[in-house]
Amino acid sequence: MAKKSTTYYVCDSCGHESLKWAGQCPNCKGWNTFKELKIDESSSTGASSSRKTEPAKTYSYDDIDDKLLKRIDVASPLVSEVLGGGIVRGSILLFGGNPGVGKSTLLLSLVNKINNNCIYICGEESLHQVKDRASRLGHRNDNLKYLSETNIDIIASTIINQKPDIVVIDSIQTIFNPSYPSTAGSLVQVREAAMKLQGIAKKNDIALLTVGHVTKSGDIAGPKVLEHIVDGVFYIEQESEDIRLLRVAKNRFGSTQEVALLQISSTGIAEIRNPESAFLATRDASLPGSIITAMVEGSRAILVEVQALVAPTVFGFPRRSAVGIHPQRLELLLAVIEKRAKISLRNYDVFVKATAGFAAKEANVDLAIATALVSAFKNKAIDKKYCVFGEVGLLGEIVYPKDTSLRTKTASGMGYTKTVKSRKLEEALKEIGLR
Repeated sequence: MAKKSTTYYVCDSCGHESLKWAGQCPNCKGWNTFKELKIDESSSTGASSSRKTEPAKTYSYDDIDDKLLKRIDVASPLVSEVLGGGIVRGSILLFGGNPGVGKSTLLLSLVNKINNNCIYICGEESLHQVKDRASRLGHRNDNLKYLSETNIDIIASTIINQKPDIVVIDSIQTIFNPSYPSTAGSLVQVREAAMKLQGIAKKNDIALLTVGHVTKSGDIAGPKVLEHIVDGVFYIEQESEDIRLLRVAKNRFGSTQEVALLQISSTGIAEIRNPESAFLATRDASLPGSIITAMVEGSRAILVEVQALVAPTVFGFPRRSAVGIHPQRLELLLAVIEKRAKISLRNYDVFVKATAGFAAKEANVDLAIATALVSAFKNKAIDKKYCVFGEVGLLGEIVYPKDTSLRTKTASGMGYTKTVKSRKLEEALKEIGLR
């Protein structure tokens, strides 16, 4: 039959669709984000849409079977907690992260430890490349089958024929549907491939783990509808050269607060059993400008060393440098220290960092930054048993987190038995012995 072409425009950032091109997306307000898409549709589509369709049956609460979600056990306890207690059958989980962060290595290691039947579909690598990685990781599982394919029709036919328990797609941006003229990785291809895989996974109770590329801003590439289709979105973040953090952005079967601390090496990815001290470098507590703080990631407290260096400025304009800490937070704390604690650092270069490459994002690191700065300025070391945390307000007040007991307990277990109890920054500095 004759075919007709439908043209519409899709926002590259949020997936908003429009029949007309616009310079600014009305949904996400992004500029020049609309991409033109053409889809060839059979002229019989309209006729089929007008065909009478039988209504579907609806169910009351009592008519629905009391069927609990079946989960597949994962050999990695920390990863299992992040996933919500295992991999739910029929679920679709999306894993994103920067290039080279370890997405493929993590999923390959994960399915190699599972005794269930699995298929690893590699669209970016050949079978020889995947086997080479598996050999380096020391993995050999007879229940795991490999397939190098990008055609969604062949992939769907293989999955339906073999009916595995778990399927890994690496990656969703390499899969294409020959029914659509656009190239693999385009908005239409990613969306259509995801929706077809979703139908297969739900109908056959197959767990689907897929890798998703990210954009320069760190978001999952492709239409935003991709993240709505899947049941869970997980990001692998690089905290240091060999440490990775598995975070949850969305999880229909568990909490979004859990994180897993992982260590990557030539033999694969392993869990860090003692995350409390994973970011503590070899520390010389006798030197000024060093303090330990406790930060919470998920349900765990992690101890991180905050270091500061204060030196007289050589040029007219003092330098402000922050590594692992937001620069605006440093500027704010310098102003509070000068106004509320009467300590001026306007003629000094200031450098602050969280050791081991950790990104200290939460506001409760404020007090640690302030005490480290004052310690470096006065050239006076802080008692090595101190662990400080708390948010510092513009009025110099200290707001302690609700999970103070968790942080204190973790710090005490590592030998840091002293904490600050003062409610004002100036009083806290006196308590520590810096005034």
